[in-house]
Amino acid sequence: MQNESHPVQTVEELEEKLDQFQGLKEVKISIHALIRLLQAWKQEEEKHIEYTPVPLHLIFAGESGTGRTQAAGLMGQIYHALGCLSDGGLVEAEASELNASSELPEKAEGKILLLSHPDGLTPEGAERLEALLNCQQENLVIILKGTQQETEAMFEKLPSLRILFSQYFVFADFQGEDFQVKPVPRKLEIFDVSSLAEQEEQLEAIEEAEFPAPERPVPKKLDANARTGELLKAGARLDLSPYLQDEIRIRLVWQKLRLPMEMDAYVFLLHDNEMTGCDEDMVFFGNLISQNGGAAVVDGAEYPEAAFHLPKLFQDIQKIAVCFSAYGDNPAFDFSQVEKPVIQIFHKEEQIAWMDLQNLQSERTLVAAEIYRYQNTWKFRAVSAGYRDGLEQLCQRFGIEVE
Repeated sequence: MQNESHPVQTVEELEEKLDQFQGLKEVKISIHALIRLLQAWKQEEEKHIEYTPVPLHLIFAGESGTGRTQAAGLMGQIYHALGCLSDGGLVEAEASELNASSELPEKAEGKILLLSHPDGLTPEGAERLEALLNCQQENLVIILKGTQQETEAMFEKLPSLRILFSQYFVFADFQGEDFQVKPVPRKLEIFDVSSLAEQEEQLEAIEEAEFPAPERPVPKKLDANARTGELLKAGARLDLSPYLQDEIRIRLVWQKLRLPMEMDAYVFLLHDNEMTGCDEDMVFFGNLISQNGGAAVVDGAEYPEAAFHLPKLFQDIQKIAVCFSAYGDNPAFDFSQVEKPVIQIFHKEEQIAWMDLQNLQSERTLVAAEIYRYQNTWKFRAVSAGYRDGLEQLCQRFGIEVE
């Protein structure tokens, strides 16, 4: 067991250190995104805005020599710089030490507790770990380190552990040039020409060219009372790989609206800095469909609904925030007036998952879910974070200026 302390550095310095790691492109992107999210939460906390945070605990899955311990040490420093931990040091231990009564939590207070070989947990040890994660100590973060097989073996002993970790990082072996993936350009490029006249001709040809407009999704009759598929709680993840060839729909349904108000869907297409790149990256009733038709708000649907054909999205879109908000200035318009709200996730006409939102009360706006790129595919993460501030605050959070 090791216990190390680190000098205080700024978040920017620590992010530069992260970028110096060899390989690990997906891990770096996810850690940068987590930092942006924690910084946003910190700002909201300082403004006394209510929010529902996800746990800080992480899983680092991979083989030996892929940089998991080094990354865990860096995460401790990042959490310390963000004010999440009082020390930021690293305490390493075997997960099996939790099989018996252990003083590990006290020894790791204010630090990262890095537990190796999670498959060594007995059912009793897994229950102790669950109790430790559930108590949500403000000054202790747990990272599990093991192979993917070891972590899955742990989840088989106690499946409820999955939702207590905010992110699952896979540390792949470094493959050199495989990590040098260049995004597909979003605009047509001008070829090298010998004269300005030829360049102007090419520009005019591009401007006059007719490109087919993306098709808008047609409203469908879907069962608002369906409670089939997987029940997702906040933090739960869903692999979307089996559904990428077809349309995926996410919608908010309810049993009754107690006031005559409108609920609308809003989609934010985010880059690797967790922000939109332009106004067109916000898809809503005023901009019903994104470029290329990868994301759309369904016009004329019975309930607020968003539709996605994820392979169509531009390569620089790393994450999608799927949100719903009460429309209008009436301060009484909030989720306390929405009776039995539920989020449904459909693949074609089959409901594959759903989320119960009855914990929402005075919130006006809901970040229901995130859809994010992960190892050349897409995943869904249930967020279920409600905000009392309206849509303007949400737009500003994602870099959209509201007049």
